[in-house]
Amino acid sequence: MTEDRNEAQAIQNVIARVAHHLDRRRWTELRGLYADVVVNDFTSLLGGEPQVQKVDELLAGWRRFHEAIDGSQHFLGPLDIEVRGKQASAECHVRAYHQFARAPGGAEWMVAGHYRYELTREEGGWKIGKVRFEIGYQTGNTNMFQEALA
Repeated sequence: MTEDRNEAQAIQNVIARVAHHLDRRRWTELRGLYADVVVNDFTSLLGGEPQVQKVDELLAGWRRFHEAIDGSQHFLGPLDIEVRGKQASAECHVRAYHQFARAPGGAEWMVAGHYRYELTREEGGWKIGKVRFEIGYQTGNTNMFQEALA
């Protein structure tokens, strides 16, 4: 039981660090939290199909958006974690606030929803191998993503 609690705490730390590193644009540290290949499913927000990507490609896309805008802040929680040996799943609510003063459609965009993660325990610790975002709602400039990348 203590081992499961320790593993759950380690997974919670990984997921919390995703938000902190992303908002602070710490790309090297963010890279260390993911497996080499990641299933990235933001289809509920962006349409299309889930992407299977090398993590460096995934982060290059995130970096392009986040370095184009003025800033972001991601609030996560509470986390529900299930550990099954070297595999784990975690889910939590998220509210992601974005600011981009020069955006034609408005300077603020907030997206609320739910994250689902799948992780694997590797030699260096827990790594995220899949992330799925399920949109709840959004307010403000819902075109900010496209405007920032234009």
